[in-house]
Amino acid sequence: MDIFQSEIFGEVKKPEAFDEIIKYINSITSDEYDVWIWRGQGNISWPIHSSAFRRLSLDNEDVTEKRMHYYEEELLERATHKGYRYLNGRELTDFELLARLRHHGASTRLIDGSRNLLIGLFFCIYDIPEETGLLIGFKTHYLGGYEGRPEFKNYAEKMNSIKDYDYPQTWEPSVTDVRVAAQHSQFLYSRISKKKTGSLEISDIEDSCICLAISPDLKRRSLDILNRIYDIRYITLFPDIEGFGYVNSYKIKRSESYRW
Repeated sequence: MDIFQSEIFGEVKKPEAFDEIIKYINSITSDEYDVWIWRGQGNISWPIHSSAFRRLSLDNEDVTEKRMHYYEEELLERATHKGYRYLNGRELTDFELLARLRHHGASTRLIDGSRNLLIGLFFCIYDIPEETGLLIGFKTHYLGGYEGRPEFKNYAEKMNSIKDYDYPQTWEPSVTDVRVAAQHSQFLYSRISKKKTGSLEISDIEDSCICLAISPDLKRRSLDILNRIYDIRYITLFPDIEGFGYVNSYKIKRSESYRW
């Protein structure tokens, strides 16, 4: 496998074929405890920032933990006032509300990930086809948090409990939105990091995560494979009326709505 020299992530393996990705991941998954959370982004030159970090950075000020905390508390307060905390007759917890807001485009510290490798790959290759993308896997052995468990702590309690951790936390949101189920969603979050890799606090342990550089050519070929063979495409990952509207907008060719 070739090596891609990344300014932010250092030397990164660069597969040349879709099969090479699968074989490599299989080769590093030796037992039942080798479980990964996957994230794809369209450009490997981007640090891993949460959408809230990017939004707060628009004011050209240093984004501190205190500022992030104030921002998200205010976001929760405003969303509650609008009635978004209640869904199907149930009151959402702070983290459930943050997840719901994130899936509808609001900026939060929650960073989208997936328990499914191929879905992580899709988000790496779907946008910015002309740039080399990044597929990054986080080994769950080096993450805080779990899958399949609720989070009942309020926002302030949860943020206080992670302030000293130098590795990411993870949380599987409850299925308050069809996108959560379709995307096998698993959020990543942490205290604000000042590392070159971004605001997500990534562990310094060598095998805690893996990075793959996905070239523009491999993006194109992989998108076709995910579409034809695995039925992983925009309309299946965003199976709501907003997703339907997007794939039927002027931005998308009509032929992309059909596989045959």
